[in-house]
Amino acid sequence: MKKNLLFKFLFFAFIVLQTFSFAQNSREKPRVFTNKEIKAGASIDEASKFFAGDNPAFASVQFDDSSWENVNFNSRKVYSWNPTNYNLKKDVKKDQIYWVRYYFKIDSASVNQSLCFKIQQLGASEVYLNGKKIESIGKIGDEKSREFRIKNRIPELFTLDNTKVNVLAIRFLPIAAGKKKTITLVPFAIGVELASANEFIRDKIEEVQYFNFYTMLICGIFGALGFIHLLLFIFYRKAIYNLYFSTYNFSISLMSYMILLLSEIKNPLDIDSYTFFAFLSVMAFGTSLTGFVNTLFGRTKKRLKVMLIISACIFILYYFSAASAASFAFFYLCFVAFESFYLIIRAMIRREKSAFIVGGGVLVFFLFIVMVIIFMFLNKLNTIDMGEIMGDDFMGYVMIFIFISFPISISAYLAWQFASTNLSLVKQLDEVNRLSDINIKQEQEKQQILQDQNDLLEKQVDERTFELQKEKQKTENLLLNILPHEVAEELKENGSSEAKYYDEVSVLFTDFVNFTQSSEKMGAEKMLVELNECFTAFDLIMEKHGLEKIKTIGDAYLAVCGLPMKNECHAYKTVLVALDIIDFIEERKKTHSDVLDIRIGINSGSLIAGIVGVKKFAYDIWGDTVNTAARMEQNSQKGKINISESTYQLVKDKIVCEYRGKIHTKGKGDMDMYFALETKKDL
Repeated sequence: MKKNLLFKFLFFAFIVLQTFSFAQNSREKPRVFTNKEIKAGASIDEASKFFAGDNPAFASVQFDDSSWENVNFNSRKVYSWNPTNYNLKKDVKKDQIYWVRYYFKIDSASVNQSLCFKIQQLGASEVYLNGKKIESIGKIGDEKSREFRIKNRIPELFTLDNTKVNVLAIRFLPIAAGKKKTITLVPFAIGVELASANEFIRDKIEEVQYFNFYTMLICGIFGALGFIHLLLFIFYRKAIYNLYFSTYNFSISLMSYMILLLSEIKNPLDIDSYTFFAFLSVMAFGTSLTGFVNTLFGRTKKRLKVMLIISACIFILYYFSAASAASFAFFYLCFVAFESFYLIIRAMIRREKSAFIVGGGVLVFFLFIVMVIIFMFLNKLNTIDMGEIMGDDFMGYVMIFIFISFPISISAYLAWQFASTNLSLVKQLDEVNRLSDINIKQEQEKQQILQDQNDLLEKQVDERTFELQKEKQKTENLLLNILPHEVAEELKENGSSEAKYYDEVSVLFTDFVNFTQSSEKMGAEKMLVELNECFTAFDLIMEKHGLEKIKTIGDAYLAVCGLPMKNECHAYKTVLVALDIIDFIEERKKTHSDVLDIRIGINSGSLIAGIVGVKKFAYDIWGDTVNTAARMEQNSQKGKINISESTYQLVKDKIVCEYRGKIHTKGKGDMDMYFALETKKDL
């Protein structure tokens, strides 16, 4: 046990070290798996070769993958075979197939031993070892014939007869969802582990023998208990605790059954359904437990109502965000556990008979769980050895405690409750009448308070209405200054604005040359004044030619022509704006010595525009057209207007242009570029 814990600790330390060192895997630097690692199950998590595309040659041992990217899927640049999200931003296609190649060796002790790859995924894959296909998980095909699968029940076995470099290649088709040009992989995930076949088969047999048996046993026993107590509630509705206890038992039965199903799940499309039912069982467990304990030991129903409302809200939240709902559910269960402890112990201190009968069994169960958690924590710290303390029969004792503590305590309570029910009926009736009188009196007082509050509120509402009308006008004016008129009107009418697609627009980017060095010389305050004066002039130029300013980013200025209202001359108008900006800068140089040189880039095409965010929202544009415009600006020169081929074709009859040739652009390759010089004289 200690050796296993030490191995896990060293493995975790290795992963952490790998995370910060960005270790990469290659043919020259393959990972060497020892026989000890393979027997324990060695996870493959180095940065491996990755490519978006498909070619049968990718499985070949001799294939040169030096130009491939290293697997680096998440936003924190951590290399991992198990990314949670990988948003492809270029060359994204629906039904895109991906390849991952990984190099490894085995030590001499593992030669000619039966091995296997334990693979879990969300999609379909084909596994190649040294160019030979050894396993298929699901089926990669067209939409009608493909089959997604999480794992195979029994992986294919293989042997390696030498300690040379081996090539593992995985052809993978992830589950994808998206619209138009945006494809989101949900998620792109593969988990791979190299393991000994003997160890895998042994673990699989033990899982079938013990795990399945105990889960089905728990499911059956608690399901029967839930049905019995449901019948007791139906026949005697006043005993509401029977309903809660019945729900409690059904939740444990459902929970154990869902654990069994999740352990055997193959189709990833079923995960959402199984997860929902597992979440339902967990929430039913917590709700029924708080209902059961509060019904027996709670002084007031208010806390129970609050807990039930919170449970309902968490359940509704699951529809919008499963991750957030799961986090709230965890804290909800923790609070329920502490609440149960508190109410039971408080009832025992008050010497309530039901507390010692029912609460005793509940408390024994909780204390036993706490003891197990403490032992596990101490075992993890190597303070004690769980194997020596618990032994082989420990799980049997756990099951006995679970099965006996609750049923015996509840049965004893039911017997005591039945015997004392007739004696307490008269007292309960008197108490009900007394409470009813108090409740009526309190209700009358509440009604009077509410009436007084309503009168006060009506007066305050009248005063505030006038103020709100004035503030509304200010808000509308501010909104029109931030957003285009059409978007602002849509936002006021509908409360939201949907992003729209525009097929013919021109995007303009400007940027000051050597801004950082100039700002250090001029100072922050003087540079801010200079930027403000320049951008104010740009705003006036945009208004003159009908362009829509989008935003400024540092010293960069972004504008677009052709939205939200279409403009047939969008490219020509944009070039005119750029020429006016160049003229403004040249004129300003005559009177200001610190004027910065500017470079401008223009591209024409299609894009998507709309509002982003819900707080401090802004009107923004997206698409390859915007990215290309930025590349035009980056490849421009000071005092020059660099335009793309698409813009040139639209303005060549009206603008004098100078062809620059094909220029290599980051992420785009070689692109034709032109300098826009001036308008043609004869126009």
